This record gives sequence, C-alpha cells and structure tokens, in this order.
Amino acid sequence: MQKNVQVCVVGKVFKPNERKVLALNRALNEYFRLVRWYIGFNSKSKSFLHENGYEKAKELFNLNTALIQTARDKAIEILKGFEETKKEYSVLRLKRISLRFDKRCYGFSKTTNVLTPYWLSLSLNRRERVGLPIVFGERQKQRIEEALRGEWQFTTVEMVKRNGEWYAHFTLKKTVELADEPETIIAIDRGEHNLAVAISNSNPNKPMKGQFWRGGEIRRIRGLYGHIRRRLQEKKLLKKVKELKGKEKRRVNQQLHIIANQILDYAKQFPKPIIVMEDLSGVRSNFKRSKKLNRRFHSLPFRKLQTIIEYKALLEGIEVKYLTKKDTRNTSKTCHRCGHVARVEGRAFKCPKCGMEYDRDLNACINIARRVTSSMEWGRREPPEPADEAGGVKPQLNAGSLALQGGVAHQHRLD
Repeated sequence: MQKNVQVCVVGKVFKPNERKVLALNRALNEYFRLVRWYIGFNSKSKSFLHENGYEKAKELFNLNTALIQTARDKAIEILKGFEETKKEYSVLRLKRISLRFDKRCYGFSKTTNVLTPYWLSLSLNRRERVGLPIVFGERQKQRIEEALRGEWQFTTVEMVKRNGEWYAHFTLKKTVELADEPETIIAIDRGEHNLAVAISNSNPNKPMKGQFWRGGEIRRIRGLYGHIRRRLQEKKLLKKVKELKGKEKRRVNQQLHIIANQILDYAKQFPKPIIVMEDLSGVRSNFKRSKKLNRRFHSLPFRKLQTIIEYKALLEGIEVKYLTKKDTRNTSKTCHRCGHVARVEGRAFKCPKCGMEYDRDLNACINIARRVTSSMEWGRREPPEPADEAGGVKPQLNAGSLALQGGVAHQHRLD
C-alpha cells in the first residue's frame, strides 16, 4: 500500500536588498487585501469563487494569476478553520497572512555561489519577478538536498514575514510504501496526567509492552513562560510578550519531536507495526473542568504531537490510523480484563467485578488496541487474556518518560 507524506522545510531569506524587500511587502499587502476580498463572499466553494470572483480579481489586484488562485484557496481554508473553532458571537478578524506560491509561480535551484548556493525565484505579478538567496540550518539543508536529488517533490512555498525578516516554508511531498498486512497494533492514548501512553498488541490478542510519556518538560516550559508573560503584562511590556511566543513554541516543538522519536523507536521494536490514535477533533471544546485543570489540559499540544508522530511514522513506512469517538467510547471506564464498565476515580482503575487495579491511562490504551484487533478480526473469539501487569500502576521514571516491562525511553536529537 502507498501513501503520500508531506514535510515542511524552513529557510531564511539571506540579506535581501531594499528593492526586493519592497517588492515582497507590496505583494504581501495586495495578497492580504485579496484574501479578505474572497472571504467577503462567505463561500467555501472553490468553483463558486472561481466563477464569481476570478475575473474581477484579475482587474482589481496586481498579482500573478497563480497567486490569485492560491489566495482563493487560502480564503476557503480560513473560513473552514474559523467555523470549526469559532465560539458564540465571535467574529472573523484576519490580522496577518503568508504568501503562497505554487509550482507555476516559483522556481528553486542550487547554484555555485559559495555563500548562498540556494536561490528562490518568485513571480509576483505580470511584470515583477524577484530572486532571493535562501539559507538553511543543517537538518533542513539535508532535506532540501534530498529534494534536489529527486527523493522529494517540491509543491508549494509559503513566504512568511516575521519580525521584519522573510522566511520561505517549502512543502515537500513523496510517496512511501506501507506494510500491506500489519502484525502489531501500537495503540497510543493521551490524557491530562500522561501526555501519551503506548501499548503494543500483537496477534494473538495479548498486550506485550507498555510505555508512558509524562510531558513534564512541556508543562514546565508552559508554566515558566506563562509566569514571565504575566510579569511582562503587569509592566505593560506587550512587545516583549509577543517575542516570547515564538521562543516558547520552538522549545515546546523540540520536546514534541523528542517524544515522537521515542514513540517511533518503541513502535519499531515490533514486527510490521501500525499506529492507532484517537481522532481529537473537538476534544478541547468538550473538555470542561475546573479553571486550573482546563488551563493545564489546554496547554498540552496533543494534536501537534499526533501530527509529528504521523509524518515520522510514514517516513518509516509505518501506517497511522485514527479512531472516531464512537470507536473509543468508554475505553477509560472499561476493565480490559473482564469487560465490566465502572466509574473511574483517581489515577488507578479499580474494577469492582474482578478486582483488578491498573493505571487508568494504560487500561484505556489496552482497550483501544483490542478494539482495533477485534475490528481487524485478529485473535480468538473467546475473552482476551489479561494484560501482563508487572509494574502496571507504578511505572519507573526514566529519561523524561515512564517505561513499563523493560520499555526504555532514549533521548533523540530533533529530526
């Protein structure tokens, strides 16, 4: 089986001259006006916007025709995203935008220039085209070199202006081969206490090894920057508050990559694994607890972690499957040993029917794995064997995560 995987590689525009900066700024302002103009139609239909706005947009806006079409697509994405996340009486306010170039209006090449060998050429309108030198970090440079060798396909480039500097976000795509018949289910659950819990479930239907990731460093980073922001807001230093946002995001993303690498190492221990996770659409809007618990829960980037896990897994040839809320209903309340549904209080699941005590997150993860194996008609029809419970409730701390039954977490560099 084949599947497409995408990655984003970011490079910085290296010391552009004043003329090029002015050209980019003019194009950005025009593009921003155009996206707002398309949003004014209040339509998410690409064909409707094309039929009713494309010719008029060419008359009103001084942009390349390809940019006019990407602005239309971006307006649709913004409307869809707003409808998915909007609250009652909220109003869509577009504050900033990035320029999206597709293959029709940009070119990228490697030259013999020693200082900046990578050059990006952008067509802004019918008469204006700019060439920009791009510099990459070491890991980004490796991915770009792979793309230049044909291992990846260049798709779109997003030109992003941040703090007066310009950055090029290259989206690369390639097709990967996945195992036709997976042999091991790797179920991953998430929670407020444990950022991620994984359990493997091979054929036949018995869990083999579980592992926890607390996400304590992410909580520490969020708490630290939250405290700093409050102090700066008290002193009316709002510019400093904005500067902190990018630093916090980069540090959190680094931790997410470390955890995702650990989860992939865990999965690769087993033959032909398939990773299964819950579809988290609407999870934040449905979570309503105390103010303190809400703040802790919403500070954990569950969906971002899933996205990183997915693209890293696909690069390794490992398929990723998402389960609906219906598929994962009552997984935390159901005893994985006897199937009894009970009320859960505290961190341990205590079954009143068979007497089993187990970590509630690990118990939910085992139930998810078994529901998948059942849907795939793996294993026997009689009740499944209980999980191996050695250290099930009190896992041992190791390198920023918690491991069960010999599952050891290792630190990885950001990939």
